[in-house]
Amino acid sequence: MIRTNPKFVKGSSSGIKLSSLTKLFGLSEYESLSVSDFAKEGVSLDYIKNLRALSPVPEKIKLLVAEESGVGYKAVTGGFVIVREGDDVFVFADDPEGRQNGVVTFLASLSDGEFNDEIVYDHPVCPLRGVKILMPAKDELEEFKRFVDTMAFFRHNTLMIEIGGAMEYERHPEINEGWVEYCAFMSEYSGKTIDLQERTFPWRKNSIHCNNGGGSFLTKETLRELIEYCKSRNVKIIPEIPSTSHCDYMLTRHPELAERCEDPYPDTFCPSNPESYKLLFDIFDEVIELFRPEIINIGHDEYYSINICDRCRKRLMTNAELLAEDINKIHAYLAERGVKTMLWCDKLMNVERDAGYGGALSYIYFEWDPTKDLLAVLRPTWEARNMIPKDVICLNWYTGFGEEYDSQLREFPVVFGNFKGQFSFRNFKRRAGNNTSGAICSNWGAATDIYFRRNNVLSAVAYNDVYYWDSEYDDNSGTEYPERMDRVFRALFEYRHKKDMRELVEITHSTDMSVPYREFVDGVFPEGEEFRKKYLVGQYLISYDDGTEHLADVFYGEHIASESTPSYRKGAEKRAEKVDGDPGVERVRLDLTLSSLAGDVIPVFKEDKLICKTYLKNPYPQKRITNVSFVKREDTEHTVTVYGVELYPFSKN
Repeated sequence: MIRTNPKFVKGSSSGIKLSSLTKLFGLSEYESLSVSDFAKEGVSLDYIKNLRALSPVPEKIKLLVAEESGVGYKAVTGGFVIVREGDDVFVFADDPEGRQNGVVTFLASLSDGEFNDEIVYDHPVCPLRGVKILMPAKDELEEFKRFVDTMAFFRHNTLMIEIGGAMEYERHPEINEGWVEYCAFMSEYSGKTIDLQERTFPWRKNSIHCNNGGGSFLTKETLRELIEYCKSRNVKIIPEIPSTSHCDYMLTRHPELAERCEDPYPDTFCPSNPESYKLLFDIFDEVIELFRPEIINIGHDEYYSINICDRCRKRLMTNAELLAEDINKIHAYLAERGVKTMLWCDKLMNVERDAGYGGALSYIYFEWDPTKDLLAVLRPTWEARNMIPKDVICLNWYTGFGEEYDSQLREFPVVFGNFKGQFSFRNFKRRAGNNTSGAICSNWGAATDIYFRRNNVLSAVAYNDVYYWDSEYDDNSGTEYPERMDRVFRALFEYRHKKDMRELVEITHSTDMSVPYREFVDGVFPEGEEFRKKYLVGQYLISYDDGTEHLADVFYGEHIASESTPSYRKGAEKRAEKVDGDPGVERVRLDLTLSSLAGDVIPVFKEDKLICKTYLKNPYPQKRITNVSFVKREDTEHTVTVYGVELYPFSKN
């Protein structure tokens, strides 16, 4: 995490080191492992003798905070107090989440391993701080766990996992069978899904998530292990079960339930067919039994095939009435089982701009291009929000259309969705109002590191932490933003490499190569020969004194970006182009490719020229490096300028 402004902090006249000799009391396994990652070896003088985590917060500590701060003490879930007394440091909290937040905040407060505060009191601004991901594949479980650890360190407490066909169903194994077959077909090549959903049929489709579960599914036994892992990091899981729309996983073996019977790959079920809900509720029951969730996200986003089948049309209902009936039916079923209903709420919003979006009267064009064929005119659905229970949690991913639309959801509990605050969001506290409990950023690709980075989820987790905790942060002034982004890049680098600092090669370089940014979502993959041909910049040849050589690939968007990339120090004044696949939403403040570098790159701007400090893993740290040279791709004309090579932290073997 980056050190945010706590609600109260009192500095100390002298610092004290966290040492490998420090004794730990009351810490969880995750907290103890995190401390060991940051502890300095040895340290004979001025080190922390004992680090203790205790619950609940004693009354005397509450009074101490109230007296010292002058702002009082407020008990909030996830809050904590850190107190130094002589050679001991105490982390006090009323709940496990708060204890963990206190421990990682303590670690993030260290300066060269030294703690320089006497009292730190803090609590989150909002209770729900999360990320939405697809289900990891069987061979992605370790990367999934590392990401959960990253979330915990950056003080996130909620993970939304898309279930779909990627979970073992004992009642309906045909769903899993159909899902595996469907995904294999859709994954034939990168972007086949885009061809099918945007360029093949005369109707609107979207979001074929063929790498959910790696195109397969996880057994319940494996999922129990992942659920326990998240629980041990104080991360709650919200299962996402796409229903009504985006339920292709249900229909591969049950096409008789499809709303659009002529679609060979239907993604919407008929809400007028009782059999649709029999199947859906069987799925709910298995998910509830396994996850025991407080909330289920029922999807419902991008509902395009609505009220078109004979069964629906004969009922003479408006689109809004049909949608409301569907939501009410699902809400009642979940409520009977003590589960809250969440949904993507675009169809409840009347966004009257351009061709109309969400639940407004909408004109749907081929490839989202108004100059091309008109595919459909969707009658409004937004009035459904007046017909559904007001405890439905609205996941609002339409924040990019402007603050004026926030008021449409004031009667509902709201969570900001697809939230990447490092880009264009402004006035977080004001826009949240009294009905918004937090935000969730989203990764619509596989649950692996390359997707988290290239889809700008990793940088969002680091930056969103500022919104979630720093009540003093003015995100509208623009003056604090560049310094915050500097700290995001540094914090992500230091966290990701806390264990291997002495196994890195720092390369300072720039390039005139330029590749337009794109997200790797909906069946577009950052792998394979096509990816290498487009993004491979070249390789670094690392030579060792014993004759060993190692070639390290350098990819555009991971290790380097164009030297003409605009600086985020000027980004607040620059409006970026609209992003493909995200119509009407503009990104400002931060270049998308530059954001995707966070983790292994520290950007430096000299005379408006981007120079990247890139950190590559040295596979043979015990050997002496004799030379590092760049090998450019032969089939390109771009140039790469290398300014320097150092062994991190800047000392030769």
